Amino acid sequence: MRRACRAVRAGLNAAAAADLAAAIQARVLALPEYAQAGLVHTYLATLENEVATAGVVEEARRSGRQVAAPVVIPGTRRLRHALIDRLDNWQPDRWGLLTPPPDHDAWVEDLTAIGLVLVPGLAFDAQGRRLGYGGGYYDRFLRQTAAPRVGLTFDCLLLDEVPEEPHDVRVDVVLTELRLQRTTP
Repeated sequence: MRRACRAVRAGLNAAAAADLAAAIQARVLALPEYAQAGLVHTYLATLENEVATAGVVEEARRSGRQVAAPVVIPGTRRLRHALIDRLDNWQPDRWGLLTPPPDHDAWVEDLTAIGLVLVPGLAFDAQGRRLGYGGGYYDRFLRQTAAPRVGLTFDCLLLDEVPEEPHDVRVDVVLTELRLQRTTP
């Protein structure tokens, strides 16, 4: 299923994917969960045709919110959460994920401070199940925060059903360029 979803995403025209991502980002900014969040946690899109989040980062910072992004702790399957003061000094790590400079010293230590988590995925379904990239990093992180979880995907990757394993953590909302699907009452 991962291979098929990657092929669908790779088959998207880059310009069209950017337009769709802009529409998804606008929908994020209109969410009540976003309006209430003082600290927004988001992935930073670096993979081919992954839903971009740079517009959310910019708008959140412009509006006085704090923004954090995940950073892989080398040699583990865990994440740290770096506060973003600027992105022009972040560089891709060996997996292509943007990482702050080695002297970065602004980290979110108290995960209860996070008000909203934007969750990446290859695909989602209407029940909030997520097809991730296979490492389990986000599932471990999402178990540690009670913040609303919003999965971002293109409508063509909102599937009828995504397989679920016992360790998987569902999202509360799935946003596409066309739909807002709440997965919890």
